[in-house]
Amino acid sequence: MYMKTLIISVVIALTCVQLANSLTCYTCTSAADCKKPRKTTCSNAAASETSSFLEVYHQNVRNLSSYRFDCLALRYTYANNNSVVHQLHGCVHPDVGACTLALKPQYAYSWNKARCTICSGNKCNKNPAGKLSSSVYTIAATVISLMLAKIYA
Repeated sequence: MYMKTLIISVVIALTCVQLANSLTCYTCTSAADCKKPRKTTCSNAAASETSSFLEVYHQNVRNLSSYRFDCLALRYTYANNNSVVHQLHGCVHPDVGACTLALKPQYAYSWNKARCTICSGNKCNKNPAGKLSSSVYTIAATVISLMLAKIYA
């Protein structure tokens, strides 16, 4: 009896509780670099590095420190031909407001913000096409746990 309860409890725990890990984001600093971005575990250093890259083209970027992080995907194109002129992916502090930052005057006239996304899931700042989401694994684990519960109940 206790063995069945233990097995069901473990399966439910594995199904419903997400393990606590640090946030992982894709990181790159140019359009060419973003074709094969690297994975980075978010930290104050990683978020400060992204803020430094934001400061190159944006005004009033705040230098913050916290234990909360988001992933950023930012792309600018030339206004006249829509080719990508600047792309940045990385970890950011949520209070930086990366998508609301104003461009410096020398870039504001000729650049358009093509995409700016801030998200809080692991590796959420890259094109998700062709990837399984974590919900697929949760659904599969739930189905397996229900089957086991039916077998052992």
